[in-house]
Amino acid sequence: MKYFLPIAFRGCLLWVFVFWLTVSLGALPREPFFRADLLWSGSWERDKSLINRGDLRLHALGLTTRGQVTDKRPIPPWENPQEGITALGAGLYHGATGSRFLYGLIDESGLAPRLRNPAGRSLPFLEYHKPSTADLKTAPSSTGEPAFYLNLASPPLGPVRGFASVHLDEQYTPAFGGGFNFQFTKKIGLGMEGFFKKDTLPPRYASSWFSKTPPLPERDFRIYGLNLTFTAPFFGIAADMAYSETFAFGRDLYGNMGITLGDRPWRLSLAVDAAGDRYVGSDGSAHGSLFRAAGRFDWRGKRSSLFRMGTSLRGPGLGESFVRSSSLLSYRFPTPLRTFPFGLSRISLELNRNASDPQEITDALEGSLGLILGPVRSVFQGTLSGTTGAAGTPLPYPGAERDYQFASAKVSGELSYSFSLFQIKTKLGYSHVHQKDPLWDLSFYGSVRGRFGRFSAKFAWTDFPDTWTYTFSWNLKYGKSFYKQNRA
Repeated sequence: MKYFLPIAFRGCLLWVFVFWLTVSLGALPREPFFRADLLWSGSWERDKSLINRGDLRLHALGLTTRGQVTDKRPIPPWENPQEGITALGAGLYHGATGSRFLYGLIDESGLAPRLRNPAGRSLPFLEYHKPSTADLKTAPSSTGEPAFYLNLASPPLGPVRGFASVHLDEQYTPAFGGGFNFQFTKKIGLGMEGFFKKDTLPPRYASSWFSKTPPLPERDFRIYGLNLTFTAPFFGIAADMAYSETFAFGRDLYGNMGITLGDRPWRLSLAVDAAGDRYVGSDGSAHGSLFRAAGRFDWRGKRSSLFRMGTSLRGPGLGESFVRSSSLLSYRFPTPLRTFPFGLSRISLELNRNASDPQEITDALEGSLGLILGPVRSVFQGTLSGTTGAAGTPLPYPGAERDYQFASAKVSGELSYSFSLFQIKTKLGYSHVHQKDPLWDLSFYGSVRGRFGRFSAKFAWTDFPDTWTYTFSWNLKYGKSFYKQNRA
């Protein structure tokens, strides 16, 4: 009985998916076809690891069957075989609706990841509010465990499409999601999505005598999430709201909102999010209170040119002073019309401040410049950082509140040249950290691309000329289609 329920639940997920495909046959193409795709990718890094991934996909009648193997081994692989990581994955996809049934290491996107650990993710502008989905991870992981994932989506029923999903982790704990998408016109749509997960969190122990997080026993945990997204040609708004309830820890909320105004040539994007001190993410982790706000302005011109300026602010909690900031000003020049141009490709300037500790504030200035000389592209970058302090509440943006102390500096230049199927790059950098010896870093990179994929090699000196390494990587693929011949 111990193993019957998990096996029965997994079998039920597969049965539901097959049944859903049966009732969705109207969305399949009329002309049957078969296609096979094989992918082999990997890398070999000196004295570190050998990584391989094999991916086989078979397409027929609008369905895709996928098998995947990822493997990571230390170098040399025969010395410590017990440290190797091998993961198997399998998937069944319905192309017309996006429905899928997966087993393996799952990589989710959408509402659930946005609620997982807000403090460790970038602030969600409207364009980051993508509908929820999942797929197999393409890289091996030492911490991830195999899981099951089922997503069922309906064909369009007029302007409406519905979907529902369940994620079953290694402890057979389900997380449920689902919602509706309304497409009123080609450019006007409304999305609604919900999320729910119930779990039992393991005990948590204090890391020190005066740890901010107290020791906690094994405890029940629930989280509810909701998303609303409206998009139109010149206006869009998206919002998430989550409520977590954890025994012996408390209840709290997390919410975010993104708004866009305009489309082309200009667009203004605004975003804000906040989390309470007792909010627990969908992964069961608690990271304390949070408050962030950001704005971004884009102007898109001819031939892919783009002017962008933006800023983001972060504070320890709602209503408290901002202590971290990041501001960006950049311009990507129009794509040259001439075959052998000379000019600028892009330029950017970024200012960052971390004043979490008022007595040791870190400010950094980063700049980059891209140049074009015929087929040769070059990028020059520089970073300068210093530390200062503030007697009272620090300013959210860099400012001379006290004398600056040098912290670090780094400059680098990169040249790249492409011809036919080949690409060559070289990079030289110099860095200096306060009270440490300066370092030179040098790298050479070459790749060849062809019909069946890409092969590349990189030789890098992190402390020239003493410390060096090499990395070989490959991405080889082959596909073959077989079409059914119509008989007269």
